[in-house]
Amino acid sequence: MRRALALALAYLSWNTAFRLVVLSVVTYFMARSGSTFGEISETTNTNLILVCGFAALSFLFVLTQLNPIATVSRSEIVTGHLIEHRFYPNFLRGAVFACVFAFAGLVGGYYHYVGFFVQSDAPALALFGLLFRATSIVLMVYVDEFIFRGRFMAHIRDGAHPARSIVLCALFYTLSKSLEFHLGWAHLITLALLGTALSIRTYLHRNFAEGAGLLAGFLMVAHVAFSLPIFGNESQGFILLRYDIRFDVDAPMIRFLTGGLGGPLSSIVVQAAILFDILRNLYREKKSLWPLRSAELR
Repeated sequence: MRRALALALAYLSWNTAFRLVVLSVVTYFMARSGSTFGEISETTNTNLILVCGFAALSFLFVLTQLNPIATVSRSEIVTGHLIEHRFYPNFLRGAVFACVFAFAGLVGGYYHYVGFFVQSDAPALALFGLLFRATSIVLMVYVDEFIFRGRFMAHIRDGAHPARSIVLCALFYTLSKSLEFHLGWAHLITLALLGTALSIRTYLHRNFAEGAGLLAGFLMVAHVAFSLPIFGNESQGFILLRYDIRFDVDAPMIRFLTGGLGGPLSSIVVQAAILFDILRNLYREKKSLWPLRSAELR
């Protein structure tokens, strides 16, 4: 348990410090160049996903160099078999769910098509920015899953009740995102459910890449392909979709269904889908997740 807590706290501290240092440097140079507070705030908020993605990557690099303090090998993190048979198939499932969500919003009139990527004045630069953002999302999700579902759960699963392992893993995951981004209650509820669902899958299958693929596929397609906000960050993707804010006044329930300006991670529909996945896995694997009363907590 101590090793698990030390790893989680180190990861949270590293990401927080990395983000603060980078954003402080950006703020300093932009302020010296005469940028207004609004411009500085918009720039830092827009690039927060990029910062978090590379903060996660840098932590993983440091972790692999700490042998023998932390014995993490490259074969634990990424292999051809892991990517081909675990990450990639689930990445496609997450991408399909994001496409269905966006298409349903368009058909229902909740989202409006505003423009297309090629209308940019500098398409080559914009394309590079989109690829950079997509890479950051994949890095952030993959490292998060490796740390919390791969290593953290591996440290505690043999010494704790399954429910305790799953809840602790979900709580630390939610805490990490709340420290990295400015999130509302709807986001936090979704992340708590998401952390629980992915923890259950990892506990049952002993593999973190499956959950990483699902989440990376959904977030990357929703954000990069359809420009939907994630973690409170909004930017232009290949196809620019925008939520019709008039629904907040005329039909407030639509905001809860679609997530409104908060994006898919604030949507009741997404929360319901995650909750269904949790209940389905709990029912299917109840013998594994809920041992007999005679099996006392270790």
